[in-house]
Amino acid sequence: MPTRTGPRRFIGPLVAILAALIIGAEPSGVSAAPGAAPPPKPNSGPGTGAPPDPAGMAAVDLPVLLGKLGEKAKVYESVALKFVCIEAIRNSDDPPENEHRYDFMYVEAQEQRYVPYRQKHTGRPAKTIPETTIDFNSPDSYSWTLMFLPDRQHLFHFRYVRQDWFSLRLAYIIEFTASLPYTSGKTIYEWGGRVWVDAENFNFLKVEAEPGNQDERLKLELRNYRQAPRFLIYPMARRPHGASYEITFLNEYQRLSLPDQVDYRVFDVELDGSQSMEGTTIQRYTGYRFYDVDVRDKFLK
Repeated sequence: MPTRTGPRRFIGPLVAILAALIIGAEPSGVSAAPGAAPPPKPNSGPGTGAPPDPAGMAAVDLPVLLGKLGEKAKVYESVALKFVCIEAIRNSDDPPENEHRYDFMYVEAQEQRYVPYRQKHTGRPAKTIPETTIDFNSPDSYSWTLMFLPDRQHLFHFRYVRQDWFSLRLAYIIEFTASLPYTSGKTIYEWGGRVWVDAENFNFLKVEAEPGNQDERLKLELRNYRQAPRFLIYPMARRPHGASYEITFLNEYQRLSLPDQVDYRVFDVELDGSQSMEGTTIQRYTGYRFYDVDVRDKFLK
């Protein structure tokens, strides 16, 4: 479970706006909209059952596709600081009723990520409470939308994989490779994996990722672990550990898809090379509310 720390700072007007907007947000009706999807492939379910590149689909020009994704990334960027929602966090070992719930929004756009703001969700706008800071070892959910911004694309190596179906949407699958060495894991530029984008409107649908060069790192750490001094039969060194990350964007608002769930998994590597799951942190996002949005904003059209 991520570490929660004390208040980082006090934001008086921001808290008031946040609390007023988030109250009653849960029944917002922001959810996946099946009516917006094309007819599903027969006998297929979300993310399963479809062969690569369905017949009749035109060849994909990756530079052209990246150009279109760059335009959509600008739309995501334009509303990054204009919504609030409810974030629920729990460990996979805990029952759902033990999840921690926060009013959640972004308050700053930095070079490498968006800065989140959390306060405990009380449902009472008149009650002002301090910020809660949580330390994650993974990228923040909305920061993935920075990937395709025109001035950020050079930080990744992209490779087109194929077209496939995900959640009843035809999607382009693009492989990406991290540009920075893995250190804290807090930025998307330290990760590599695959991203699913809607073939019709270029929205994000899913990202599956792992720390950059994780396989090579784990092989080296496992070799050192096996060669470490032992007490009886136990190596006197820390077991290698790795991580995987998956996020889906299946909340829909107007013409934009938004994060709905993150699964961050951590595992240890045993002496024989097998993996043992250490735990999974689950983050869910519901009750989106937008503010300071102009009718001319692109995502409304």
